[in-house]
Amino acid sequence: MKRLAAIGLACMALPAIAQTPPRKPAGAPPCPPRREQLFIAPLGEPFRSPADGPSPVAMWFSGADANHDGTLTLGEMAADADRFFTTLDLDGNGELAPAEIANYENKVAPEIRLYQTGNYSGVGPYGDGRRNPRESRSRNPKGGDDYGGELGAGRLAWLNIPEPVASADLDMNRGVSRKEFASAAAARFALLDKAQAKVLTLATLPPMPARQLPCPPADGRKRRR
Repeated sequence: MKRLAAIGLACMALPAIAQTPPRKPAGAPPCPPRREQLFIAPLGEPFRSPADGPSPVAMWFSGADANHDGTLTLGEMAADADRFFTTLDLDGNGELAPAEIANYENKVAPEIRLYQTGNYSGVGPYGDGRRNPRESRSRNPKGGDDYGGELGAGRLAWLNIPEPVASADLDMNRGVSRKEFASAAAARFALLDKAQAKVLTLATLPPMPARQLPCPPADGRKRRR
Protein backbone atom coordinates (compact mmCIF):
# COMPACT_ATOMS: atom_id res chain seq x y z
CA MET A 1 0.00 0.00 0.00
CA LYS A 2 2.78 2.39 0.90
CA ARG A 3 4.35 1.77 -2.52
CA LEU A 4 1.05 2.49 -4.33
CA ALA A 5 0.58 5.66 -2.31
CA ALA A 6 4.08 6.87 -3.27
CA ILE A 7 3.37 6.20 -6.94
CA GLY A 8 0.10 8.13 -6.69
CA LEU A 9 1.83 11.14 -5.11
CA ALA A 10 4.47 11.09 -7.85
CA CYS A 11 1.79 11.10 -10.56
CA MET A 12 0.01 14.03 -8.89
CA ALA A 13 3.28 16.00 -9.01
CA LEU A 14 3.78 15.50 -12.76
CA PRO A 15 1.51 18.37 -13.93
CA ALA A 16 3.35 20.80 -11.69
CA ILE A 17 6.66 19.68 -13.13
CA ALA A 18 5.38 19.93 -16.71
CA GLN A 19 4.17 23.47 -16.12
CA THR A 20 7.52 24.69 -14.85
CA PRO A 21 8.67 27.40 -17.31
CA PRO A 22 11.96 26.76 -19.12
CA ARG A 23 14.94 28.53 -17.70
CA LYS A 24 17.33 30.73 -19.65
CA PRO A 25 20.64 28.89 -20.10
CA ALA A 26 23.33 29.92 -17.65
CA GLY A 27 25.81 32.36 -19.10
CA ALA A 28 23.49 33.46 -21.95
CA PRO A 29 24.39 36.97 -23.20
CA PRO A 30 22.03 39.81 -22.27
CA CYS A 31 19.47 40.80 -24.86
CA PRO A 32 20.89 43.69 -26.92
CA PRO A 33 18.39 46.57 -26.84
CA ARG A 34 19.08 47.79 -30.40
CA ARG A 35 21.33 47.17 -33.36
CA GLU A 36 22.52 49.30 -36.24
CA GLN A 37 20.23 51.23 -38.55
CA LEU A 38 20.12 49.98 -42.12
CA PHE A 39 18.52 51.55 -45.18
CA ILE A 40 18.58 50.18 -48.72
CA ALA A 41 18.57 53.09 -51.18
CA PRO A 42 16.33 52.94 -54.27
CA LEU A 43 19.08 51.44 -56.45
CA GLY A 44 20.15 48.94 -53.80
CA GLU A 45 23.03 50.64 -52.01
CA PRO A 46 23.06 49.89 -48.26
CA PHE A 47 23.54 52.71 -45.77
CA ARG A 48 24.36 51.76 -42.18
CA SER A 49 24.57 53.78 -39.00
CA PRO A 50 24.75 53.00 -35.26
CA ALA A 51 21.41 52.84 -33.48
CA ASP A 52 22.02 56.28 -31.99
CA GLY A 53 23.74 57.66 -35.10
CA PRO A 54 22.47 59.77 -38.01
CA SER A 55 19.62 58.57 -40.17
CA PRO A 56 20.83 56.38 -43.07
CA VAL A 57 18.10 57.96 -45.20
CA ALA A 58 19.64 61.39 -44.60
CA MET A 59 23.10 59.96 -45.32
CA TRP A 60 21.96 58.70 -48.73
CA PHE A 61 20.05 61.86 -49.56
CA SER A 62 22.92 64.16 -48.59
CA GLY A 63 25.37 62.23 -50.77
CA ALA A 64 23.02 62.10 -53.76
CA ASP A 65 22.10 65.80 -53.47
CA ALA A 66 25.16 66.98 -55.37
CA ASN A 67 24.55 70.74 -55.06
CA HIS A 68 23.26 70.42 -51.48
CA ASP A 69 20.16 72.53 -52.09
CA GLY A 70 17.88 70.19 -50.16
CA THR A 71 16.23 68.73 -53.25
CA LEU A 72 17.04 65.68 -55.31
CA THR A 73 16.48 65.86 -59.06
CA LEU A 74 16.30 62.97 -61.50
CA GLY A 75 19.73 63.94 -62.82
CA GLU A 76 21.25 63.81 -59.35
CA MET A 77 19.65 60.46 -58.60
CA ALA A 78 20.87 59.10 -61.93
CA ALA A 79 24.40 60.33 -61.20
CA ASP A 80 24.30 58.73 -57.75
CA ALA A 81 23.08 55.47 -59.28
CA ASP A 82 25.93 55.59 -61.81
CA ARG A 83 28.43 56.07 -58.98
CA PHE A 84 27.06 53.01 -57.19
CA PHE A 85 27.06 51.01 -60.43
CA THR A 86 30.79 51.73 -60.81
CA THR A 87 31.49 50.27 -57.36
CA LEU A 88 29.65 47.08 -58.34
CA ASP A 89 31.28 46.77 -61.77
CA LEU A 90 34.40 45.04 -60.49
CA ASP A 91 35.97 44.42 -63.91
CA GLY A 92 34.99 47.85 -65.26
CA ASN A 93 33.41 46.57 -68.46
CA GLY A 94 30.12 48.45 -68.04
CA GLU A 95 28.08 45.29 -67.38
CA LEU A 96 27.22 43.65 -64.08
CA ALA A 97 27.70 39.94 -64.70
CA PRO A 98 26.05 37.24 -62.56
CA ALA A 99 29.19 36.94 -60.44
CA GLU A 100 29.16 40.69 -59.73
CA ILE A 101 25.47 40.58 -58.86
CA ALA A 102 26.19 37.66 -56.52
CA ASN A 103 28.96 39.72 -54.94
CA TYR A 104 26.40 42.46 -54.26
CA GLU A 105 23.95 40.00 -52.68
CA ASN A 106 26.53 38.15 -50.60
CA LYS A 107 29.02 40.83 -49.61
CA VAL A 108 27.72 44.35 -50.28
CA ALA A 109 24.17 43.92 -48.93
CA PRO A 110 23.80 40.42 -47.47
CA GLU A 111 20.99 41.62 -45.22
CA ILE A 112 18.52 41.65 -48.08
CA ARG A 113 18.23 37.84 -47.87
CA LEU A 114 16.16 37.71 -51.03
CA TYR A 115 13.63 35.01 -50.18
CA GLN A 116 13.25 35.99 -46.56
CA THR A 117 10.15 37.74 -45.20
CA GLY A 118 9.55 39.55 -41.95
CA ASN A 119 11.73 42.15 -40.28
CA TYR A 120 15.43 42.77 -40.29
CA SER A 121 17.00 42.27 -36.85
CA GLY A 122 18.00 45.87 -36.57
CA VAL A 123 16.47 49.26 -37.22
CA GLY A 124 14.77 49.74 -40.55
CA PRO A 125 11.89 51.45 -42.36
CA TYR A 126 9.54 48.58 -41.51
CA GLY A 127 11.31 47.46 -38.36
CA ASP A 128 8.25 47.50 -36.14
CA GLY A 129 6.15 45.56 -38.64
CA ARG A 130 3.92 48.55 -39.37
CA ARG A 131 3.86 50.72 -42.48
CA ASN A 132 4.15 54.46 -42.17
CA PRO A 133 0.82 56.00 -43.28
CA ARG A 134 2.71 58.43 -45.54
CA GLU A 135 4.38 55.59 -47.39
CA SER A 136 2.95 53.52 -50.21
CA ARG A 137 4.58 50.52 -51.82
CA SER A 138 5.07 50.38 -55.56
CA ARG A 139 1.99 48.97 -57.27
CA ASN A 140 1.36 47.26 -60.54
CA PRO A 141 -0.96 48.84 -63.16
CA LYS A 142 -3.91 46.65 -62.13
CA GLY A 143 -3.58 47.54 -58.48
CA GLY A 144 -2.30 45.50 -55.56
CA ASP A 145 1.20 45.08 -54.24
CA ASP A 146 3.81 43.88 -56.69
CA TYR A 147 4.96 41.06 -54.40
CA GLY A 148 2.15 40.77 -51.86
CA GLY A 149 4.38 41.79 -48.94
CA GLU A 150 7.87 43.04 -48.15
CA LEU A 151 10.59 40.67 -49.33
CA GLY A 152 14.37 40.92 -49.37
CA ALA A 153 15.50 44.52 -49.75
CA GLY A 154 11.85 45.58 -49.72
CA ARG A 155 11.88 45.15 -45.95
CA LEU A 156 14.52 47.86 -45.65
CA ALA A 157 13.55 50.30 -48.38
CA TRP A 158 10.74 52.50 -49.65
CA LEU A 159 10.01 50.39 -52.72
CA ASN A 160 9.15 46.73 -52.34
CA ILE A 161 11.80 45.45 -54.76
CA PRO A 162 13.37 42.27 -53.31
CA GLU A 163 16.62 42.52 -55.30
CA PRO A 164 17.09 46.11 -56.56
CA VAL A 165 20.24 45.45 -58.60
CA ALA A 166 19.27 42.27 -60.47
CA SER A 167 15.79 43.66 -61.13
CA ALA A 168 17.35 46.36 -63.33
CA ASP A 169 18.04 43.64 -65.94
CA LEU A 170 15.43 44.72 -68.47
CA ASP A 171 16.38 42.38 -71.32
CA MET A 172 16.64 39.35 -69.00
CA ASN A 173 20.11 38.38 -70.15
CA ARG A 174 21.32 37.83 -66.55
CA GLY A 175 23.45 40.97 -66.72
CA VAL A 176 22.80 44.62 -65.90
CA SER A 177 24.25 47.28 -68.17
CA ARG A 178 25.00 50.84 -67.13
CA LYS A 179 22.15 51.98 -69.40
CA GLU A 180 19.71 49.58 -67.76
CA PHE A 181 20.77 50.82 -64.33
CA ALA A 182 20.10 54.41 -65.43
CA SER A 183 16.66 53.36 -66.68
CA ALA A 184 15.94 51.76 -63.31
CA ALA A 185 16.97 55.00 -61.58
CA ALA A 186 14.48 56.97 -63.70
CA ALA A 187 11.67 54.51 -63.06
CA ARG A 188 12.25 54.47 -59.30
CA PHE A 189 12.51 58.24 -59.14
CA ALA A 190 9.06 58.41 -60.75
CA LEU A 191 7.67 55.97 -58.18
CA LEU A 192 8.98 58.10 -55.32
CA ASP A 193 7.88 61.39 -56.89
CA LYS A 194 4.23 60.81 -56.07
CA ALA A 195 3.36 64.50 -56.40
CA GLN A 196 5.10 64.68 -59.80
CA ALA A 197 7.08 67.65 -58.55
CA LYS A 198 10.20 66.59 -60.50
CA VAL A 199 12.21 66.80 -57.26
CA LEU A 200 12.41 64.76 -54.07
CA THR A 201 12.89 66.22 -50.60
CA LEU A 202 13.35 64.60 -47.21
CA ALA A 203 10.05 66.14 -46.16
CA THR A 204 8.13 64.34 -48.92
CA LEU A 205 9.94 61.02 -48.53
CA PRO A 206 8.91 58.55 -45.80
CA PRO A 207 10.83 58.76 -42.51
CA MET A 208 12.77 55.82 -41.14
CA PRO A 209 11.35 54.85 -37.74
CA ALA A 210 13.48 52.93 -35.25
CA ARG A 211 12.47 49.87 -33.29
CA GLN A 212 13.66 47.72 -30.44
CA LEU A 213 15.31 44.41 -31.30
CA PRO A 214 13.19 41.60 -29.79
CA CYS A 215 14.86 39.40 -27.20
CA PRO A 216 15.28 35.67 -27.95
CA PRO A 217 12.85 33.20 -26.33
CA ALA A 218 13.41 32.50 -22.63
CA ASP A 219 14.55 28.94 -23.31
CA GLY A 220 17.45 30.16 -25.43
CA ARG A 221 16.19 28.73 -28.73
CA LYS A 222 16.79 30.80 -31.83
CA ARG A 223 13.81 32.87 -32.93
CA ARG A 224 12.59 32.04 -36.41
CA ARG A 225 12.71 34.98 -38.81
